[in-house]
Amino acid sequence: MQFRRIRFDNFTITIFTAHAGEERICPPSELTRGLTAADAPAIAHLLDGKEDARPLHTIPVYTKGGFEALGGDHAPDPRPAGSGGTQFVRGIDNYRLRATSEGSEYHCITPKSEVPVFWQRAFVSGAVGDTFELLPDQILYIAEGSIELDGKTFVGPAMLEITNAHMAKITEPVMGARLWR
Repeated sequence: MQFRRIRFDNFTITIFTAHAGEERICPPSELTRGLTAADAPAIAHLLDGKEDARPLHTIPVYTKGGFEALGGDHAPDPRPAGSGGTQFVRGIDNYRLRATSEGSEYHCITPKSEVPVFWQRAFVSGAVGDTFELLPDQILYIAEGSIELDGKTFVGPAMLEITNAHMAKITEPVMGARLWR
């Protein structure tokens, strides 16, 4: 599996590209950085009753092909292109991602912080002409595509810190993630 990194002020983006069948072993320290349900109250209800589930520290955006999440004794969990923003993982002691098609790609957003922090997240996608609202104190990561914001065009990969409410207009089909705390 090949990768390249892009560094922003508060996040590092690692873009992984894989051949069909290739697997990436994801160590627990990378996935969760020790986060527990107490560190992620917004999703504590999703973790309830799932003893092997932990809040996901990194934020994935699947852009091409697809992957399967493999962990513990669970059936493969599909992660197709056009999805992402996963909030938690299960079976973290043996967690892997396997590419399901040639040229599969995903962007892994890793927050830079001394202390692990859970960022709430939502996958963002849309077609040319679609609009969506951005609120103050949100971060927008554009993995692919482009948007227009206040008369300026931003082309992915790009990371934007939002200070005022805005309506973003998609100018090229977009995939990315919106983050907030």
